[in-house]
Amino acid sequence: MANICVFCASTNGSDAVYQDVAAQTGTLIGKGGHTLIYGGSNCGLMGIVARATQAAGGKVVGILPNIFSDLAQGEDELVRAEDLRHRKALMEVRSDAFMGLPGGIGTLDEIADALVSAYLGIHKKPIVIVNTHGFYRHLLAHFEQIYTAQFGRPSARDLYHFVEEPVQGMAVIEKCMR
Repeated sequence: MANICVFCASTNGSDAVYQDVAAQTGTLIGKGGHTLIYGGSNCGLMGIVARATQAAGGKVVGILPNIFSDLAQGEDELVRAEDLRHRKALMEVRSDAFMGLPGGIGTLDEIADALVSAYLGIHKKPIVIVNTHGFYRHLLAHFEQIYTAQFGRPSARDLYHFVEEPVQGMAVIEKCMR
């Protein structure tokens, strides 16, 4: 059983497919007997992942910064963080793996933070980015530009996995956890 941190939007996005992917992710986490570690909000994709995890029998740990204390949703465990930076640090410590779903600047920040920590050797936890309908195709292209321009080691590709569906992401995480 793994503690899987999911980074995603606090909004629903422009297409129901994003909500479906969030629900699929939560269901896979719960049915797999895993624990969801997430930002603690009942809003948007975050709330959908949490509710789906619980509905499928999984445990939910929300890590919520004090400035969003009114957004708690009924987690099995609610951890209060001083601020957003503290929340990311707590999420990293409590998690065995990371999965990024579609989201905005905050989601991108969380994914980047997990990647930088892996790049610096702070952790060796799997990082999966779910490229729902090509949502992260430009990010993947940008990563390749970083390597082409020699601003990063091409071996950094081994630190993350781009997948198209949550089920593929869970397969990567479960394989890495063995």
